[in-house]
Amino acid sequence: MVVKEIKNIIEHTPKKEFLQSWFYGEFLKKIGRKVIRLENSKGEQLQALISNFRFGKFAYIPRGEIKDFSEFLVYFKKQNFAFVRLENVLELKNQQKEKTFIIKNRQPKNTWLLNIEKEEDEILTEMHSKTRYNINLAERKGVKIVEEKNLESFWKLNEITVERNSYNSHPKEYVAELLKLENVYQLNAYFENSILASAILLGHDDTLIYFFGASGNEHRNLMAPYLLHWEIIKLAKKLGFKKYDFWGIAPAAKEGEGKTSCHHNYCWQVEDPLNGVTRFKAGFGGYVKSYPEALEIILNSFKYKIYKLLYKTDNIIGHPKK
Repeated sequence: MVVKEIKNIIEHTPKKEFLQSWFYGEFLKKIGRKVIRLENSKGEQLQALISNFRFGKFAYIPRGEIKDFSEFLVYFKKQNFAFVRLENVLELKNQQKEKTFIIKNRQPKNTWLLNIEKEEDEILTEMHSKTRYNINLAERKGVKIVEEKNLESFWKLNEITVERNSYNSHPKEYVAELLKLENVYQLNAYFENSILASAILLGHDDTLIYFFGASGNEHRNLMAPYLLHWEIIKLAKKLGFKKYDFWGIAPAAKEGEGKTSCHHNYCWQVEDPLNGVTRFKAGFGGYVKSYPEALEIILNSFKYKIYKLLYKTDNIIGHPKK
């Protein structure tokens, strides 16, 4: 077989995207996900999550870094996969002959990056004036930022955030295992004895990534998240990272596609669910990075139809998130 399975870290080449990294694959296996790593004849490698559903299975490849997917598709076909969900960061050389759909990206399609190689004063100067004001306000009012790994503090706020914003969270056990990793950090914002906001951060390559965040409903006038992210930026610089990834934001606005909102030289659609989040992140300065559309490549039409039917009834085993 042209495609071979990678069994150990010695065979694995470093990846720019943490979702394709060896450490993240090992973490996923530890929490019960099935992970497979493959290499084609050109030395290109991918890491895929395998999920089962009744009568079939599929592979999910988050932020793949490959140019030619043809040999991998042959492998997945021979292994009787119903389909492959691919979120690739590079443009594929060969167009896929199989039936392919463009689907919604599971990972953020647009993310906000900040160059933190500059001096702190310069980073502050390039922020929106309101962002600087809110950072100073939080400091004056007595908000304190503490670097600590405290699962219970995060989870308390996470439950509040999930209820307020109506989205599904990873289970508590997932976060507990994540915090055990050496390249994962946590910063918490406190006012007196109350925790106001928490951030879980992941360091990979030259970037510190805002992986999870949560905040409470009290003392929102203290602007704790602004000071929290400023302290994250300072921590990232201290640790030697070159970029801070604020994670997902709304895509840039397209002319003629509805009402837009603009803040600090970035514009997006007002109706986007990340409207408020985008305004907050853009205020720190930085730039947007956009990823290609996600693809669903069908290898077995019958099994794919079963999957789609089951998906509507939430009867999926191991449905991938991150």
